[in-house]
Amino acid sequence: MSLEEIIEENIQLINKYDIFESRFGVFKILDYDLNLDERKLKFKKYDHVLCEDCSQEIEKFSFVCYNCYNKETDCNERNRMNHGICKSCFTSSTSYGCSICNIFKTSDYDLNLKERKVKYRNSNYVLCEDCYKEVDYYRFYCTYCYYKETDVNKKFRMKFGLNYGVFRTSDYKLDLTERRAKYKNSKHILCIECNNKINEYYYCTYCYDKEIDTNKKLHMKFGSNFGIFKTSDYNLNLKQRGAKYGKFHGILCEECNNEINRQYIYCTYCYDKETDTNKKGQMTLGLKIFKTLDYNLDLEERRAKYEKFYGILCEEYYDLDEDDRRVKYKNFDYILCEKCDRKYHYNYCYECFDKEMRELSSKLQDYENFYFKVYKKETKEVRELKELQSILIDYKNVYFKLNEINKNLFLRDILREYEQ
Repeated sequence: MSLEEIIEENIQLINKYDIFESRFGVFKILDYDLNLDERKLKFKKYDHVLCEDCSQEIEKFSFVCYNCYNKETDCNERNRMNHGICKSCFTSSTSYGCSICNIFKTSDYDLNLKERKVKYRNSNYVLCEDCYKEVDYYRFYCTYCYYKETDVNKKFRMKFGLNYGVFRTSDYKLDLTERRAKYKNSKHILCIECNNKINEYYYCTYCYDKEIDTNKKLHMKFGSNFGIFKTSDYNLNLKQRGAKYGKFHGILCEECNNEINRQYIYCTYCYDKETDTNKKGQMTLGLKIFKTLDYNLDLEERRAKYEKFYGILCEEYYDLDEDDRRVKYKNFDYILCEKCDRKYHYNYCYECFDKEMRELSSKLQDYENFYFKVYKKETKEVRELKELQSILIDYKNVYFKLNEINKNLFLRDILREYEQ
C-alpha cells in the first residue's frame, strides 16, 4: 500500500468516526514548481506535510524536503526545490528570481526607463549580463559598468536609452521656440560640453554658471532673441515698454546686466538699490516730457496723453521772469519742476524754494527781528519816528543791508530821515 493510500484510508476513518479534521498533506514533486508563498498557501490547512518521495515530514518554514534535497546533485533542480520555477520561461528560479528573465541584457539599454521598468516590474532583483552585479532598480542601468565605460555616447545609451538628444554649442544660436521644436521628441537632452542634463529652459545651467562673459551667457539663455533695456526706456509707460520688448524671450538691464522682470518690465535689482522715490516711480510707471506744443491741447487732451505716466517733466528752463511765467502757465494748476521732478506753482518751485529758504533762514533771522521792532505787534502799525531812530541805532548791520536791498519804499524814507 502506498503512502497516499495509507493517508486516504486514515482520512476515511477520520471522516467515518468524525474524531478530528484532516491534518496531513502530501508534498508532491510538482509542488516544487511553486514558490514559497504559493506552497504556504496550498498547505496552510495541514498540520503536517509529508514528502511524496521519501515519506519524511517536510519543514513548514521552507517547504523543502531536506532528505531529498541533500541527495540531489543537480544545481538547477536544487534551485527549483528552494525557489520554484519562473512563470515566464519555466526555468528554475534563484534567490534573485529567474536566472534568465532577471538578467539585464546589453540590448536592454536600447529601452527607455519606462520600458525597462515594465519589463522587470515583477523582479525583485535584476543582474547585469556583463558583470553579474545587481542593476540599480530605480535607474535600471548597471552603475558598475556605467562608471567603467569611457565612451560618452555609450554612457548616454546606458542611462537614457536611444531616445536622447545631444545639445550642441551651435544650438545656443537658436531661440527658445526653435530649441523646443528641435528636441520635442527627445526624452532627455544632454550637453555636449559637460555631459550634464539640459534643463527645461533648454540651456546647460552647469556651463552657464561657469561662463563669465555676459554676452555669451545671454546667448546661452535666450539665443539671439534678447533685448537690452536702456535707462531711457524708463521714460516709456508700461504699454510702450511691452510693445518694444514683447517679442524678446529675454531682456537685460543696461546698467547691471541682470535680467529684467518680463511682467513689469523694469530692473528689480536697480529698483531695490534706488533711494529716490521719484526715480523709483519713474522706473515702475514711466515718465513723460511735457512739450511746448502740448500747450495747444486742452485739459482733457493733456490728461488723456499723460494719464499713464508717473510724472511729467517740463522741457523749458527757468528763463522767464515772474510775469512771463504767469502769462505762460496761467491756465495750469501745477507744473512739474524739471530740476527736481517735483510739482510747482506757475511762478516758482515749492521744493527748490523751501530748500533755499532753509539755507537762508539764519541770515533772515536778523531781518525778522528787525521787522517786529519796527512794527507794533498789537496794531501792526509802524512805530513813531523817534522810536524808529532808536531801533535803527541798535540794528546798524541790518540798516546797511536794507539800504543795499532798497526795496521797501517806506523804510527807505525813514532811513533818509534818520540820516539827516
